[in-house]
Amino acid sequence: MPLQVEKFKAIDIGRVCSWIKSEAAMVLWAGPSFEWPMTQKQLREQLRAAKGKAATLFPFGLYRGSVLIGYCELAQYNRKSQSANLSRVIISPKHRNKGFAQIMIGHVLKFGFGELGLNRIGLGVFDFNKLAIKCYKNMGFKLEGTLRESYKVGDSFWNCHVMSILCKEWQAKL
Repeated sequence: MPLQVEKFKAIDIGRVCSWIKSEAAMVLWAGPSFEWPMTQKQLREQLRAAKGKAATLFPFGLYRGSVLIGYCELAQYNRKSQSANLSRVIISPKHRNKGFAQIMIGHVLKFGFGELGLNRIGLGVFDFNKLAIKCYKNMGFKLEGTLRESYKVGDSFWNCHVMSILCKEWQAKL
């Protein structure tokens, strides 16, 4: 069955939450803005930014037929600065490490640069998440710097890499 990236369906909120099994996994995949345990209510509140003409959030789902197997967002959309952030890139645990994230990210880049007219799409990724960093580099993202020990998870401090891709860099890869 073919894969399709499309607007995320709110009916699948519970499925996304079911993929998060620990506080560390929540921060790794969903970001530090949620409280553990991550609930459907928290994600539903996050998705309110996707409503209306002044939306600052664009959520996407990767579907195989009607089954959600991936989720990501183009968030913090700033019309004036022509920028946004790729965030919450998460693949169902049983579908990881199969290249599905690249399919979603490719769609989000096309949407952001093509439809929204963005100049820059940034992201944050923890320095130990080597597979995600490799994926982002393969998609054309460049490392801008590291926010050292910028997130506390449990008793540990995590470093966060800041990466971005510019529209002209994305176009050069087409």
